[in-house]
Amino acid sequence: MKIKEMIDAARHFEDRSLVEKFTDEEKIAILYLKLNNTLAVLFSKTAQKMKDTDILASYCDVLCAFCRVGNHQKWTYLMLLSDEETDRLRQKWVSHSFANLFMILQQQLNKSFFERQNEPFLHAWHILLKFGLVELGYTPAQIEEKYFEKFTD
Repeated sequence: MKIKEMIDAARHFEDRSLVEKFTDEEKIAILYLKLNNTLAVLFSKTAQKMKDTDILASYCDVLCAFCRVGNHQKWTYLMLLSDEETDRLRQKWVSHSFANLFMILQQQLNKSFFERQNEPFLHAWHILLKFGLVELGYTPAQIEEKYFEKFTD
């Protein structure tokens, strides 16, 4: 997957009002809040079995929100994956409960935020990538196409 390019697109798509109005601590809290919100919307759509195109668009919203947090925290170098690592994620088992998966993602993101640690953030990132590739069944090309359609000029 073209994760570096996705991160770059998210950087250019950032909300400029965050730069002007808030302290650095408040900015990161807002970015995590937006990430949690987009994640909740995605899992709500999967639970409601909405159209595949709606789910893919929501999945890309979550990817962008992750990239924005990673950009702000300067953790993007940790988010990069080789093709081999992406293939390993695609070979993982299918989770039986999307609700449990959502709760694990929330737990990891909250731990990352409150403890200011990158390891739980990275774990959540890998879970999210696996979710898109395995549970939702998207190919890297499908994800990239929709992502760049949404987040590039």
